[in-house]
Amino acid sequence: MTTQPEAQSQSDDAKGPTRTTNGETVVGFAVLGCLAAGTVGICKAILMDGIGAAFCLFASVAAFGAVCYIYYRER
Repeated sequence: MTTQPEAQSQSDDAKGPTRTTNGETVVGFAVLGCLAAGTVGICKAILMDGIGAAFCLFASVAAFGAVCYIYYRER
């Protein structure tokens, strides 16, 4: 009776680590790109005046929002 559970655990261990698909890799790079764009936008907005700074900050917030949406939508 002890041979069945041992056989099941061996088949589960044989699966090994899963690999990421190409789509997950692309999404990962998109997230990094949006984070970089948001960071650069905030840094540039500090040096700007008037309505341009407001648009720059809005775009930065949108980039960070896109990261949150992409990352947390299915988790």
